[in-house]
Formats: sequence, C-alpha cells, structure tokens
Amino acid sequence: MPEELPIPKKSLKQLEKENKRSLKNVETKKINKENDVIKLWEVLDDNGNATGEIMKKYDQKVFDRGFYHLGADVWIINSDNKILIQKRAKRKKLEPNVWAMTGGSVIVGEDSKNTIVRESKEELDIDINANDLKLITKFKTGNVWIDTYILKCDYDISKIKFQEDEVSDVKWATWTEINELVKNGQFIKHRWDFVSKLLAEEIEL
Repeated sequence: MPEELPIPKKSLKQLEKENKRSLKNVETKKINKENDVIKLWEVLDDNGNATGEIMKKYDQKVFDRGFYHLGADVWIINSDNKILIQKRAKRKKLEPNVWAMTGGSVIVGEDSKNTIVRESKEELDIDINANDLKLITKFKTGNVWIDTYILKCDYDISKIKFQEDEVSDVKWATWTEINELVKNGQFIKHRWDFVSKLLAEEIEL
C-alpha cells in the first residue's frame, strides 16, 4: 500500500462539476465493424483533462503516446459494512478470474456516474440512482484516470443476473476479506491500494 493515498488537487465539488462537463463539442457516434459496435472514449492528458481527441476502445497507439481515458468504479457498501464484489469472467481479456469492484470505462456521451449506472445494469442487472453516488477520489493508474464512488445500499444478491461474458460470481465481502484477496493476488490490480483507507473510514473500521 502506498505510504500516502493520492489527494486530488481539486475539491470534490470541483470534480463533481467536471464530471457533468458538456460534451456538445464532441460528436457522439459508434462505429460498426464486423457486426460489433466499437465504443469511443475521450482522450485525457497526464492531468486528467480532456484533449478534445476521441479514441477507439483499447487503441494502443493512443496509449503509446502517453495519453489516458476515463474510467469509473463504485464500491457498494451494505448496512452490515460489507462490500459488494464481483468475480471477473474467465474469458475476460484483462485480469480474468479475479475479484473486483463494479466499474468500467466512460464512453463518449456519458459522465462517470452514468457509466456506473450503465455497467451495474449490464453486468449485474441492478438499478442504481446516479444521485446516490458519492465521489471519494480520483486517481490514475496504467492508462486510465478513475473516478471512484461509494454507494451505501443493500441488494439481495440472490436476485442478481450476471452478464456471463463479464461476471462469474458475486458476493458481499468484509474489508478484511478483500484485503486478503489482494494479498493473495486474487483481486484486480491497482485499485485497493488507492481506496482501502478511504473505504475503511466509510465503514468505520
């Protein structure tokens, strides 16, 4: 774990405002190729600011130039102070068969809150109200800047329907259990180190 967690230079209120930034100068479109829909991402600079450029999903040429895209994570906490985690499907291109929070990449035409709502519905078939999301930090790792939210809510996970090509399991886990998964290499990389202290404060460890 880093000695100090990254602290945003901007206030959380400013970050929330930026997340609602107008994209009216960006054309929202999708590209069809071999019957697949290629999603588009905004290109961000080293400081997390939009460059005005649009990239195709996973366009390595853009990353090789030192640029980033925006992602969004949500850590859902229930009334027992347990965190909802999901196991990534074995067919996932990146980090298969490991546990993770819910999240995904922000596509052109939506903000990070919209991404959380969309990903939660697509992957777990749960409905989230964007207004209930609380932004706790923003950090960069690899080629992505990540807006990180928490949501305090109880879900009956027996009713969750997995998107099978994305998720293979889901469970409520304690902070300690997730910490052990991280130590054993069974949790998605480059997330827990940045947020565990903040989450520990939220669940009053």
